[in-house]
Amino acid sequence: MKKIIALVLAVMLVGICCVASADKLAEIKEKGKLVVGANITFPPYEFYWTNPETGAEEIAGFDMMLARGIAEELGVECEIADQAFSGLITALSVGELDCIISGMAIKPERLEVVDFSDPYFSGEQILLVRKEDFDKYKTVADMKGKKIGAQTGSLQAGILSEQFAESEEYIIESPAVLALDLVQGNIDGWLITDLVAKQYMVAYPDTMQISEVPVDYDSTAGIGVAVQKGDNASLLEVINAYIAKVKADGTFDGWVDTSVDQSASLLQKAE
Repeated sequence: MKKIIALVLAVMLVGICCVASADKLAEIKEKGKLVVGANITFPPYEFYWTNPETGAEEIAGFDMMLARGIAEELGVECEIADQAFSGLITALSVGELDCIISGMAIKPERLEVVDFSDPYFSGEQILLVRKEDFDKYKTVADMKGKKIGAQTGSLQAGILSEQFAESEEYIIESPAVLALDLVQGNIDGWLITDLVAKQYMVAYPDTMQISEVPVDYDSTAGIGVAVQKGDNASLLEVINAYIAKVKADGTFDGWVDTSVDQSASLLQKAE
């Protein structure tokens, strides 16, 4: 009898969740804004940038251009909620966010709790080391007992625990601090995507280098827009159509180029 009651309650809860999320697109249009969660410390995906023409601080990056474009497509305003990356999925699940656009990789464990759009970008995973250590670290075995950094809640944090089990983990929230820790020798390596790594290599041109240590990861799943788990087909349909359009006409590639240029100039100033 208890099992039957539990099953009925589970079905009721699923039904409630589906009803709550079924009209997400209508809800967004009714409130007149799309609330997008992101961790604005991840150039060139998203970062704070001072516009030299206006002197005003802006939220830049190709993720943010995509977010604003989707909002415009929906005919609503775009509100960016800057939060810790590790807390974004929780905030989405409880309804604080309408979606997440923050360089979030599509992974099986995430698909259990959120739904993703079609991928809009993919990148290679690499291990960044100091140039002086390049010849020392060639294999995963060479990293045994070495301290490797990764961002909290990131794809790289998972790779670190799975592939570098004999290394010392150093997991923190800020990529900028990870970069400085690598430069200062506080860590021996930093797991990161190749595109992000290149920005910091610009800022520290004589210090960092992409190592030859292999990082085993299938990047074909790519990065997508995360939405609440459930019946969000209508919202995802709009998002996917917009992603397809900007990728096909070259708009997205232009966003990436602009973001790389802006973030490179920003990191050079911080050098």
